[in-house]
Amino acid sequence: MTAKQVFSSFLDLVFPCSCIGCGKEGIWLCAKCFDSIPTILANHCPFCEKKTLFGNTCDDCKNHHFLDGAISAIPYSNELVLSMIHSWKYDSVHQMTEYLARFVSQSVFRAQRRVKMRAQKFIEQGIQKTDINSFGSIPAILANMDILLQPIPLHPKKEKERGFNQAYALAKYIAQNFKTFHIIDIVERAKKTTAQATLSGTDRTINISNAFALNQKISVKHKHIVLVDDVITTASTSDECARLLKNAGCTSVWALTIAYGHPIKA
Repeated sequence: MTAKQVFSSFLDLVFPCSCIGCGKEGIWLCAKCFDSIPTILANHCPFCEKKTLFGNTCDDCKNHHFLDGAISAIPYSNELVLSMIHSWKYDSVHQMTEYLARFVSQSVFRAQRRVKMRAQKFIEQGIQKTDINSFGSIPAILANMDILLQPIPLHPKKEKERGFNQAYALAKYIAQNFKTFHIIDIVERAKKTTAQATLSGTDRTINISNAFALNQKISVKHKHIVLVDDVITTASTSDECARLLKNAGCTSVWALTIAYGHPIKA
């Protein structure tokens, strides 16, 4: 056992963990509280919030954005999820990774089942002319295709301060639940930026501009890339990564996050 593990065990003994939802001792999130988190998948454009079928970028926003859409499991305004993400990122409760990844994985599984049921219905009843666009808009991640998961990278200094990259930790757990998902490491941080959460609107876009670069040794031509992160708000970060990946020949670039929108304002 390492010194870090010994110290962690000591802290658990002196300050036993308790459920972040109900306070039950001995566990970070009890089964009852985990099961209480609803899956409310985003069904709107990640940029203008116009309603779309799977969270696709709407036709208007496609003209000046690169991200094809975003799959997110729940609004960030959910108090329990907000507490979980905060404890995970800022209080170093790394055990939250498994709970959050399981929640996201279950949400994706449910969405995949709905797509499969819709396809089966079309086969049984015959595809109508109005259904053709629906099939064309199904993201690869929901069609059980080969997917490359790209965690949004942190600047090395930021990652050192936090102790881990939450996006990579999340992607690693998610990949274990899907046979067709594989982690890739092609996007790199090119510069340190101001935390996006402290900015809004145009400032976010300016802040993240040219913040990333691609590892030219890895080819992503004709691949389906899914960018993994904890929360998506204005989608500026994902869109900047999507710009690079699309220019490198990717077939599609989607985002996959735990939550969408903004936290509750006090």
